[in-house]
Formats: sequence, structure tokens, C-alpha cells
Amino acid sequence: MATIVDDHVMVCADCLMIIANDDATGLDYFLDEENAAVRERNVRDSIAAVQRDGDYLVAGDSEQDEVFSTSPCDCCNSTLAGSRHHCVLMS
Repeated sequence: MATIVDDHVMVCADCLMIIANDDATGLDYFLDEENAAVRERNVRDSIAAVQRDGDYLVAGDSEQDEVFSTSPCDCCNSTLAGSRHHCVLMS
């Protein structure tokens, strides 16, 4: 049975795309091919670091999303202001 490790992980839109859908194609809209590949690798590495020891991130409750935040992403630590999306760290 899965258990909740952390119920308040707030991630940026880049991290959410990969956590929820394993899809990074949205990065291509804002970055050139080379920078999109670098950003994707950074995000995937950050997710892997959070999911250590068999834990895993899942998309959470969209009612807890923040439309605008200046807080860093809890996954990749991006400090760019923008939306933050609720995720849950499960074990």
C-alpha cells in the first residue's frame, strides 16, 4: 500500500509536465532545441533526486495550485516566478 511521504510539494510547470505525463515537448515552445534538451535533463535529474529511495512524485490536488508564486520549485529549485502545482511524494 502506498503511503504519503510529503503532501505539500509545489513544482513549476516544467516539472509538472514530466511528473504527470512524462512529456517535455512543451519546453520546445519557449526554448530552442539545445536549451530545451538541457532543461529537460535538469528537470529529469531533479525529479530522480526527489524520488530517491523508491519514493515517487504524483500530480496532486489542483485546488492547491498557486497561480503565481515567487517561491522556488520544490523539485528543480527554479526561482523563476510563475505557477506552482501541488504534487504528492509517495512511498
